[in-house]
Amino acid sequence: MTLHDGDRVPPGLIASPRIAPLAQDGQLAAAVDRVRDWGADRVAHHLASALGIEGHHRVRISRAVVDFNRFPGVTRHGADHLDKLALGGPVAEALDDDERRAVLAQCYDPISAAMERVIDGRLIIISIHTYDERNATDTQRPEVSLLTRSDSYQRHSRLPFGLFDPLFPDVLAESSAKRVLRDRIALTIEKAGVSLEHNYPYCLPDGSLEIRSQPWLFFHRLRHSFESDNPETLDDPVFDLVWEMLFNTNLRRADAGALSRYLHRYCAAPTGSEALFDVAGQAYGRISGYLEQRPHIVSDYRRSFDRTSAITLEIRKDIVWRFDDGFPAGPDEDSARHLGRLLAESIATFLRSDMPPV
Repeated sequence: MTLHDGDRVPPGLIASPRIAPLAQDGQLAAAVDRVRDWGADRVAHHLASALGIEGHHRVRISRAVVDFNRFPGVTRHGADHLDKLALGGPVAEALDDDERRAVLAQCYDPISAAMERVIDGRLIIISIHTYDERNATDTQRPEVSLLTRSDSYQRHSRLPFGLFDPLFPDVLAESSAKRVLRDRIALTIEKAGVSLEHNYPYCLPDGSLEIRSQPWLFFHRLRHSFESDNPETLDDPVFDLVWEMLFNTNLRRADAGALSRYLHRYCAAPTGSEALFDVAGQAYGRISGYLEQRPHIVSDYRRSFDRTSAITLEIRKDIVWRFDDGFPAGPDEDSARHLGRLLAESIATFLRSDMPPV
């Protein structure tokens, strides 16, 4: 899949009084070009073709409008690359709060709902990105970097407190993918003479799809186990409320946030919901106790070969896209095809030789 190679701006947004001047003076087009992962879609296309599958998933909306690979919100001025939120740049600055809320509802949420269907039950998720040739220090970046670790976990050996529900074990953020798959990809690419590093020059943002999908996937596994042992909770609206809170890993549900604050920060329940939140707390206690009494659920899931692996590949833009005086000039199809085929070869080898027999 590709998340940042889109170039589309919703027509309604272009026509809005606050954005029209940006479109007319070229600021909008420049912003779209500046943040685009040039060439990522071509690599994904050749990867899918080499694997013999019909195609790949692609976010077509430019991240100059909304960045699905971040948590919702507006980026503060001076924010580091990994601390940015879904809205930023000249588009977000021009919009008022109601328009920002509309962009998230009309763009971010439909993409999120579609991605949930995409990742559910998948064994491997490969997200293709491209990055600049050089760091801010002017040192050259590797041709490819594999990202599989949360930036917070890399620095602190844990996720930020309160980022996801405490039932999610931080250790599951240690790696978003099976190490055998990660290393198979690295070995195949390096053997072909392409330089590769791991989690460099940065790790995965905590709001990236790869990281926020980790608790989402784990809680789905936990729900399946819990409901198998407690079938009376199936379709129980109170338990459904708790599960929806746990699944709110993109932080978009205000009602889920209210229940979380009630449970973990001891905030007052919304007026009229006191009784509901009280029984929801009891349901949460049952789920928490169930997991505490069965530590094998976490350990088995952590090492399970059927756990979804989510890997980001950062590829240098100058390798898969041609530039003329800094302006994008067109794809380098040969390089994109070569990298796509190397990825396909590594995945095929993993599935054929590295996976345990069924």
